[in-house]
Amino acid sequence: MPLQSFSSNSINRIVFLFLLIFSLYFWPSCTDSPETTQTLEPKSVGETIETNEGNQKLLESSISEDSGKVIEVPIPFTHGVSDIVDLVRPAVVSIATEIEIEDPFFGNRSSVQSGTGFFINSQGNVVTNHHVIQGAKNIQVTTDYGKVYNATIVGMDTLTDLAVLKLESKEVFPSISFAEPDSVRVGEWVIAIGNALGLPGGPTVTVGVVAALDRTLPAGNLRLTDLVQTDAAINEGNRGGPLINLNGEVIGINSIVVSSAQGIGFAVGTFTAVPVVQSILENGKVIWPWMGISVNDISSNTALELNLTPREGVLIEFVWPETPAEFGDLQQGDVIIEIQDSEIKNVRHLQKLLRGGFSVGDKILITVLRHGEEITTQITLAEMPR
Repeated sequence: MPLQSFSSNSINRIVFLFLLIFSLYFWPSCTDSPETTQTLEPKSVGETIETNEGNQKLLESSISEDSGKVIEVPIPFTHGVSDIVDLVRPAVVSIATEIEIEDPFFGNRSSVQSGTGFFINSQGNVVTNHHVIQGAKNIQVTTDYGKVYNATIVGMDTLTDLAVLKLESKEVFPSISFAEPDSVRVGEWVIAIGNALGLPGGPTVTVGVVAALDRTLPAGNLRLTDLVQTDAAINEGNRGGPLINLNGEVIGINSIVVSSAQGIGFAVGTFTAVPVVQSILENGKVIWPWMGISVNDISSNTALELNLTPREGVLIEFVWPETPAEFGDLQQGDVIIEIQDSEIKNVRHLQKLLRGGFSVGDKILITVLRHGEEITTQITLAEMPR
């Protein structure tokens, strides 16, 4: 057939078919470059190990920044709370007290009040608030199993609003332990357990977080210190009950409800509660050594004024008359920097040292900074009035 007889459509189809075959068979080989082929080649064993080690170091640094601690998987929240409540509720008790009220119209009459407490040992000692059992003629304790016991007061302390009871029984009781004070952190989850409003049907459980630590709050004619602030609801009936962390340990004893604010309650921290309870169990009351001074931590302004580097020690703000401090010539404005060769860092450190390291009647050497000069004096510790 002559070439002229081909239509333009036939020519177009032949050209298109030729280009298609060319692209299928020849285009891939044209696009392969030496650079592309090189990236597909496997690395040597040495290079692979070095890369893996680098990635491992990067992974470790993202998990723990120079701390050496491995991040643990947190406790599943909804599952953990119910398990912790089941664990500790056998040690939580309801307390009912009978008190006498003076009535101007009907004379003296009896009234019943309710609160909460918890076992601290297997011998039947219960910790609660002082105001829960204050003025009580009779005290009854009801366990989680519904059994009722009479209780007597071992000792109580108004300055910390704490008290210790003893059940009149030789049975073995479940108990819960106190957490280390330094382990409590702001923001951690906590559980308040107690006999809220004295209602029947078992304990009330509320959940919140630690909102703040080391709070000070007026309570009547007193000022309570070392308070744990929480938004876990604390009602009238569950005062004296435990504030629990997710390890099932007591981080505070529920004590104060702020009625003028919503979601704010306070518990006495273990830094105060543990030595108070120990002293009551040993002596029937709180016996702490005392110097006779009011102190405060060193502020940045005070440190700058006194040229304190580092900013450590405690500032004496007031010296009570006729006390060991006055007899030892301690003065307002002195900065205590050392006691018996132990450097004093802050007020909390000073309190811990006095409560745990010394007894009433001990003679101790105190070094203070006065007008830039170090002065050492000796005092004899007295019993703290309460």
